[in-house]
Amino acid sequence: MKLKTLAVALISAVAAVGLSISAAVAQVAEVRIDRLNVRSGPGLVHGIRGTLPRGAQAKIIETQGSWLYIVTGPIEGWIYAPYVTILDQPGPGVPAPETTVMVCNGTTRNTARVYRRGNELMLRMYDRLDSTTWLDTPARMETGSGATTYVNIRGETTVQVLQSQSSPSRCSVRATNLPLEPGTVTEIAQP
Repeated sequence: MKLKTLAVALISAVAAVGLSISAAVAQVAEVRIDRLNVRSGPGLVHGIRGTLPRGAQAKIIETQGSWLYIVTGPIEGWIYAPYVTILDQPGPGVPAPETTVMVCNGTTRNTARVYRRGNELMLRMYDRLDSTTWLDTPARMETGSGATTYVNIRGETTVQVLQSQSSPSRCSVRATNLPLEPGTVTEIAQP
C-alpha cells in the first residue's frame, strides 16, 4: 500500500512540473517603457536589432539571467526583463515561434530575415530607419553563381537576399526599387 501511495505522489509531482513548464512556455512579455531595445545577444555589448514600443507584446522563448529572448512580428532577440511585465497567457496577435534560417543586416537600412514557419520558407524585410516591415511573404531558395539566393514568391517588389557561398558571413539585399545593399550575416541556422 505504501508503494502505491508513493507511486501516486510521484506521478502527481511529475504532472505538476509538466503543467508549470507548459505555463512557462506560454509566457508573454509586455513592454512598460516608451522604447525597448531588442538586442542580438543577452547584454548591452550586443547590437540593437530594433525597438519595441510601450504596450507591445512578445512571446518569451528563453531566459538568461535578467535577459529574455523574445519573438514578435518582424523582430526577435534579447530584451532586458526589468523593463517588461510578464503575462501568464499570450495576448492577442502574439505569433508562434519561427525558426531563423539566416539574417542579413544591410549596411544602410534593411534587415532581411529568412525563416521557416512550419514547412514554409518565408522572407521578411525590415527597414531599420523607418522601423517598418515592408515585406513578409513566402519565399524560395535558389543556388548557383557562388551564392545561395532567397527570393520572395509574392509581393509587388521582387527581393533577392544573396549569401556568398565562399564567404558565408557576407550577404546582400537586392530589390527592384532599391539599389544593391551589401551586408553581413548576423545569424545563420546551424546544421
